[in-house]
Amino acid sequence: MKSITKKIAALVLIAVAATACVLALTACGGEATVSGVYLSPARLSYANMRPTYNYYMTTFTQQEITLYEDGTYCFIVSSSMFSAVELPAEGNEAKGNERDNSITKYYGTYTSAPNDLDEDLLDVTLAVPTRIIVAYDGQYYLDTSNWNDDMGRQVTPGKIDTSTGQVIRDPDAEPWTAEQYLETAAFNETKVQLNIKQYSFEYATLEFPESEA
Repeated sequence: MKSITKKIAALVLIAVAATACVLALTACGGEATVSGVYLSPARLSYANMRPTYNYYMTTFTQQEITLYEDGTYCFIVSSSMFSAVELPAEGNEAKGNERDNSITKYYGTYTSAPNDLDEDLLDVTLAVPTRIIVAYDGQYYLDTSNWNDDMGRQVTPGKIDTSTGQVIRDPDAEPWTAEQYLETAAFNETKVQLNIKQYSFEYATLEFPESEA
């Protein structure tokens, strides 16, 4: 009898441990059920560097929000930049120099409520992200939940080379920690309205701590 009781107790402990693992994964969004995926319109921005420098930069940016039933979100910003874009009046031989490509994924929690005036809208408040993953132009990636010094060296403050627009960093500078990066790269609490019928939302203007100074 004691042997059977011990076996039952062991099985209960295993079940509890398994449940705890599932809940942990769910909290991270790993196994959570998606409740909706929403896309913003693409935004085009243009920078003319003349007369100081003879080049132009055109950037296309788009946002995506995935909501999970456990109250977490993934907010994605994808961006592609081209310079010296030429669009011919005839034909399809468009030209441009590919410069920077990046995808940034922000993870955090959210709250939501139906809009009082429009049943097609869902008012969502995105809390400050607690994790950020970045893939930059095939050169490096960042993950604040799996940080190392190589990542820290990629985000240490630097100076912008005005002739190229690139950031020049001191290779001997102390690598930033994930916490330092999050302090400046995690956007402030943000409110968005999602159209639950069209799975879309207006392009969100994100504000960051460093922009408040």
